[in-house]
Amino acid sequence: NSSNGSSSDSQLVAVGVDIGSHNARIYISQNSTSYPSIVPNENGQRYTLAISVAEPEIESDPMNDQYWDDNKKQTKDSSSSASKKKKDVHYLHGDAARKSLQRLKKPIEPHCILNMIKTLQQEQQNHHQEEQGGDEEQDQDLIQQDDTSNQDACLSFFQHLTNLTAHASHTSPQHLRFVLSVPPSDTSFASELSVYFQQGVLQSIQQAGYAKSEKKMIHSQKRILSLIAHPVAIAHAHGLLSDNESGKKNVLIVDWGASAMSMTHLVIVGGIARIQKHVWEPSLSGRNIIALVVKHIAELFERKNRGIPPGEVMCNKKARAKLEIAAEEALRSLGFSSKVTVNIDGLYEGLDCHADVMLATFEMLMRSFLTKAEGLWKGFQEEGNNNIIKYDAVIGAGSVMNIKCVERLMDRIFPCDTFHRGKSANDVPPEEAIAMGCAIYGSCYLSTTFLDAIHDNSNDESNGNGNIPDTLQHLSLVEEEVALCPMSIGLRLVEGDPIAILLIEEGAPLPALVTKMINVSECSSKGIDIVQITSEDEKTIGKIQGIDGGEENKQIEITAEVDESGIFSVAVNGLVTEWEDMDS
Repeated sequence: NSSNGSSSDSQLVAVGVDIGSHNARIYISQNSTSYPSIVPNENGQRYTLAISVAEPEIESDPMNDQYWDDNKKQTKDSSSSASKKKKDVHYLHGDAARKSLQRLKKPIEPHCILNMIKTLQQEQQNHHQEEQGGDEEQDQDLIQQDDTSNQDACLSFFQHLTNLTAHASHTSPQHLRFVLSVPPSDTSFASELSVYFQQGVLQSIQQAGYAKSEKKMIHSQKRILSLIAHPVAIAHAHGLLSDNESGKKNVLIVDWGASAMSMTHLVIVGGIARIQKHVWEPSLSGRNIIALVVKHIAELFERKNRGIPPGEVMCNKKARAKLEIAAEEALRSLGFSSKVTVNIDGLYEGLDCHADVMLATFEMLMRSFLTKAEGLWKGFQEEGNNNIIKYDAVIGAGSVMNIKCVERLMDRIFPCDTFHRGKSANDVPPEEAIAMGCAIYGSCYLSTTFLDAIHDNSNDESNGNGNIPDTLQHLSLVEEEVALCPMSIGLRLVEGDPIAILLIEEGAPLPALVTKMINVSECSSKGIDIVQITSEDEKTIGKIQGIDGGEENKQIEITAEVDESGIFSVAVNGLVTEWEDMDS
């Protein structure tokens, strides 16, 4: 961030972005002393649906008024549509995209931003691995066209988020610097997310306009300051990394959102966090909870209209899409109300739906979810030899944490008089904690860079003595340099074969911790080689022995860690071995 052209560090705005599997949320922090503020969407909502879809063409969308106007000008035998000038593709985002998909009766999942990025990443890997030619070139062109469509949709959505942020912060897109967050359970798409977001920001800058002499400078700047894991962002939002205590703190982060419920054990020492353990359970996702409410509302509607066969409403795609929207709004309202009235016009065959969802009934439907969550939370506190981990703080985050029965369960298992529960929901809304933490981290990052400028310009009139302002003293906790892993670490299951499993990639930020379940049913009887990989050669630095590979579908848990000093440790089913001199 050293080359910022004509914009100084003091003019930059830190932006925290949480692109979830369902909603995207944005926070901005103008400076390190001000509290972060939310960026609303064009409708004033505190979230933006993470959906992007190409606007339907006029010829294929009867809901568009221009469809009828154009058809009046064309005859049945006219072939002018083939020679018609191609219209520029326009993309819809958020609620507009969902309504468009509902009209066309298409599923939402393929148009979610994270799903499209993961699809792009998978297709790119397939393109590098497969060598196609001859008759397969046509199929390759079709794949590339699909990739281009998904890529343009992602870039358009990120440009849309940048425009919203620039409008809310009353500044130019050139002055925005973003911090993105990724789930620790799946970081494979992090690099693609950063690249596409950077390109989306550049499109927003080009749309706003800039001088021709600034083109080279603008394209050379780094717009993405950092990518941090969800639990670390939540810890930043609750101020757990803002103190400089020398002791060790164990923090449990429970993130219950739309895609899964995750539990993370953070170890914080001197303001630096390390992920010790991470577990996630997709069966307890917010989507499954919404599906419960959808089914309940549909049953209430069918009871009032006895002529409708049971289950008929759920089979109708258009009716189900309307029920999902109503269920999402009902869940938000149940966080502060004991009864929610659901009104849907023309739900099924022209019949309107008017149903009351009671909080007591909803909690009864949630009983199986709560029972399973309670068992996972209690089991996560246990470690080897039946020892109980003593947590100094337990933080809840995610949209599901706003539900009253979930709050009561947290209070019962982790009482406030025993555990520090972080800031209140009024200060840090659970569903917005990730975006807020990213904005706080970005603000500290930019302010620390601004501190360096103060030191370098100690003769400045406004700060002639070179002293650091008291309001910026706490920013020294943010490190400017991050140690990177000098090489890759992988496993070779069969002697002589290429590397089968890559544990830690070269250039990964340190400390790095990875846990994977490995299928050893076909491994060599001589054991599993631990291989150190560099750009020049591969070197076996250890061997895991005593594994019987004869059993079918046998799996072992392998945990690999490289700390900041370069010490490599590996654990097989909990047994740890260390290599202290990795560089040799």
